[in-house]
Amino acid sequence: MDPLELLDLGAFPDRPLVLTRDGTFSRAAILSQGAAMARRLEGCGARGTRVILSQDSGPDFVASLVGCWMAGATPVLLDPLVRRELGRAAAETKARAVIRGPSAPGEDLFGLTVLAPDRSVQAPCPAPHIPDDAPLVWLFTSGSTGEPALVPKTFGQLDVEVRFLSTLFPRALRVATLVPWCHILGFIVSFLLPVHRGGLCDLRAGISPRAALDLASKGEIDLVVAVPSILRVMIRCLAEEGPRPRPAPCDFAVSGAPLAGDLRVRFEALTGRTITDLYGSTEAGGVAFRRDDGPWLADSYVEWRIAGDGRLEVRSPAVSVGVPGAFYAPGDLAAVDGAGFRLAGRADDVVKIGGRRIALGEVEQAVEACPGVALAAVLARVVRGETRLAAFVVPEDPGFDPETVKAFVRKRLADHKVPRLVTVVDALPRTPAGKVDRRALERGLEGG
Repeated sequence: MDPLELLDLGAFPDRPLVLTRDGTFSRAAILSQGAAMARRLEGCGARGTRVILSQDSGPDFVASLVGCWMAGATPVLLDPLVRRELGRAAAETKARAVIRGPSAPGEDLFGLTVLAPDRSVQAPCPAPHIPDDAPLVWLFTSGSTGEPALVPKTFGQLDVEVRFLSTLFPRALRVATLVPWCHILGFIVSFLLPVHRGGLCDLRAGISPRAALDLASKGEIDLVVAVPSILRVMIRCLAEEGPRPRPAPCDFAVSGAPLAGDLRVRFEALTGRTITDLYGSTEAGGVAFRRDDGPWLADSYVEWRIAGDGRLEVRSPAVSVGVPGAFYAPGDLAAVDGAGFRLAGRADDVVKIGGRRIALGEVEQAVEACPGVALAAVLARVVRGETRLAAFVVPEDPGFDPETVKAFVRKRLADHKVPRLVTVVDALPRTPAGKVDRRALERGLEGG
């Protein structure tokens, strides 16, 4: 199997592939620079091994990825800002090299050979070949526990997702992303999707939500990929700056956390554009989507069911862990709703209060839907032998009254699901993977 078929770089060699503030990079230039990197990997004995790719999204990322495949090596995609992942990946993969920018003087990179892309060096392209059932890339995920884990992805697993996404976003030839390519959402939706279809990755917005909105309003991009927290920033920009040209036929895709109902309504009212919410995980791949606050609809290649304990289970060719062909539990609780399902929080976030089961995720979604709340996290804590719910909220404006949360949630959920303690905070602590650091919140409660 030729992994470059997934990118389809051979067609239209002069067509732009990556657009940045510094210039435009064609498919031919990326292929040539990738071939040069492949020769350097072979020269340091990394052919056929795993190679850590720790780079920002951009032309160097693509050239390095292509170079790994041309050298028969498997790239391990890491966030360049998270150092602890580099050490763990080096130990677990037995990688011989890391491709990244110049390292700091005297920096210890765990005995790895350090390579940096060189755009001035070009070479003829060798024909790559990787077995069909071998991983094409490895990604790091925090999983449900917050502890990083390596997850493999084969050609077939990535290909089935890219093809389905092409039906969800048929116009997506120019994609702007606010999600790094080292993460599964960024890698598949922001990078593989447009490149496979002969389009381009537009990185001119950098990490600026405001710049992405500007590109959309000018009709220069077809799809913006983000996470809910970035969507909140976009709403704030739109509200503060007043009316602006509405985005041309531009789609918006989000993933990473459920969208609160008011977030979707506010964004769509300001832009006139529909949001496509994507549900899945690095391990399970894409699972379902929705374009309103109704139930999640499974992707066409996904089978799903609800187990006796309320856990969602899926089976699809995109699942990359567990027993091949078996059902896999992503770790979420769900309930059947018509032709789809509704999520009810994480299975490992279920607590019992007064003998009744409570999904913390359900309470968290209700708190976050409260007007004036930007972000929220809910924990269960034991006080004098009694389990109580504690909510942490990041308000949209100063002077927010935390009692508002209790009154709002009481109208939506049963009394035993209403948080007894509501704490206003400036921000929620995050893990290196970007998820809420619940252990840090628990330590804060203990310290209080």
